[in-house]
Amino acid sequence: MLLYLGGITASMCVLKYDVGVEWLLISIVLTVSGARYLVATIIHHGVHHAIFRSERSNRLLCEFLSAITVVQPFDSYRQFHVYEHHGRDFSTMSDQDLAAIYTLGLRPGVPVERMRWILLWQCVNPLFHVRYFGVRIKSNFVNVPLYRVAMISVWMVLLASVAYIVGPFVFLVSIGIPLTVIYQVCSLLHLVTEHAWVLRRDDERVRESHVKNSHGRFCGRMLPPVGVSGIQWFRAWVSWWAEHLLIHLPARLLIVQGSLVVHDWHHRSGADRSWPNAIQKRETDLQREFDQGTYTYTDIWGIHNVIEEVMRRISDAPIAAPIQGLKYRLN
Repeated sequence: MLLYLGGITASMCVLKYDVGVEWLLISIVLTVSGARYLVATIIHHGVHHAIFRSERSNRLLCEFLSAITVVQPFDSYRQFHVYEHHGRDFSTMSDQDLAAIYTLGLRPGVPVERMRWILLWQCVNPLFHVRYFGVRIKSNFVNVPLYRVAMISVWMVLLASVAYIVGPFVFLVSIGIPLTVIYQVCSLLHLVTEHAWVLRRDDERVRESHVKNSHGRFCGRMLPPVGVSGIQWFRAWVSWWAEHLLIHLPARLLIVQGSLVVHDWHHRSGADRSWPNAIQKRETDLQREFDQGTYTYTDIWGIHNVIEEVMRRISDAPIAAPIQGLKYRLN
């Protein structure tokens, strides 16, 4: 909440007092990072009933946070994510997350090079962003309880009041664009890299598919090798710092916040309330496998490498049945 609301407030102050644009960049990153953390980590574990023991408490928290970030409410998210995505629909055409990936153009038989351009286009495609935001609005007003309509209506009135007070330009830069376009790009990149998105074979067990199609998305790479000197030493360290500042740090803040780096452990453990210690829990399970002489976890370092690996696996997968008209949802 501090990241989310603090980022918005900081952006407004930067614009009001005409501070350097580099501070605006930082404040917007904080805003989007906070919003994505609330949705992809807190609400996500809330719909699994993994924050509080009480179902009502989890619901209240998720309804409040989803209203102020304008994403789908508790009931619809829990239905498609917990019962479908984490259930027998995982890695099938009925999995709305997989359906979204295929519908957007990342599908079996498409060359990786072409998928790179498709993903880049979807990130800047105005139609994608309009549809995505339209679905977010619709999910808050259609087939929802009356209290939810009241909540989102009050929040919209508050946002309109803020826009009137600070002016349309400040509102657009500090709230509008960060919570629509930038948020939705980060959400898309998270979705694309979350799993391998390969259809489950008929003879494959559901849990086996969860294990095989999930991976750890780690940020960073090894230090430059010891013994390098001169211009090679300089280039190696410049490259290392540039990669961490331009790829790994933004990815950790905007795409794989919190426990999302080890989302594969979550798909093995479900509604485990130890998710704040997910990295340690995964390591414990990994060491247990080592002791048994097995290793079923997949570690991928660098979000750019995750994207490449996911696209390669999708491209190499057998071409599935026609995908037109698939039911899918973005959040």
